[in-house]
Amino acid sequence: MDLATLRAWIEAASCDVSPENATTLRIEPKGYDDSPLPPFFAQLSENWALFSMLPMLGPADLRPDNLSRILLAANREMRLAKFALDAEGAVILCAELPTESLDASEVADVVRRVVGYARRFRETTTLR
Repeated sequence: MDLATLRAWIEAASCDVSPENATTLRIEPKGYDDSPLPPFFAQLSENWALFSMLPMLGPADLRPDNLSRILLAANREMRLAKFALDAEGAVILCAELPTESLDASEVADVVRRVVGYARRFRETTTLR
């Protein structure tokens, strides 16, 4: 797996893609101008393609009282992706795919799911 292939697959999933650094791509899903999403990245390592949207909610942002319950309930229902907290306490949305047998349909699926889950999270928390 190489970064050029991953980029082509993400672009085929209706996204604009630009290099962030030697191993990371910045993803801009098309058709969501009405409510911009946080930055979305794909990072390629030797064995994994890591997708992260961050921060969904910054460490200093106003949070619903039941945020932990919202995140746990969402994680239970989601496929391929999960919510997590980074070292500073920001909420991030991430997914990991092994590169060994990765194909374009899996990449398109994870991009679609992460974008959909991010939009649903914004609606659920009513924080924009």
